Amino acid sequence: MTSCLWYAKRVRQRRPSAHERRKYRGRTKDERGSMSVELVLLTPALVACILLIAAGTRYVAARGEATDAAYAAARAGSLTTSQDVASAAARTAAYRSLADGGRSCTNLSVTVQAGAFRPGGQIRATVTCTADLADLTGLGLPGHRAFTASATVPLERYREFS
Repeated sequence: MTSCLWYAKRVRQRRPSAHERRKYRGRTKDERGSMSVELVLLTPALVACILLIAAGTRYVAARGEATDAAYAAARAGSLTTSQDVASAAARTAAYRSLADGGRSCTNLSVTVQAGAFRPGGQIRATVTCTADLADLTGLGLPGHRAFTASATVPLERYREFS
């Protein structure tokens, strides 16, 4: 029993040999500078990911702004009483919707089709806007992208039109 305790003390107090210490020391020298190499290699990839997220966000925002402007234009046109006033109100509503929406969408073009402007008819608004991606072109993306959205709103049946 005493021999087992003597062996256990000896194992716990064992120091690494000179060969093991040299081997450990050499390993730390080989790994010096590896973090800076990883940083240099990963930074451009992270920046590219951030730019792709920004471009995707701008695409989605511009598509949403075009859709919102089209629905606002069609709705505003349906609330008027004549075809000429409907076209003007639709254009004004589309421009106002774009001004409230943000800066993703530029160069707005609004087309209003109100040929069937009678009770039970329809008014259709088509909005085309351009998303400007010129500041994100380092990724090979196009500088501009046009988005088109249409909305059709029925006119009330039991309302008088002039």
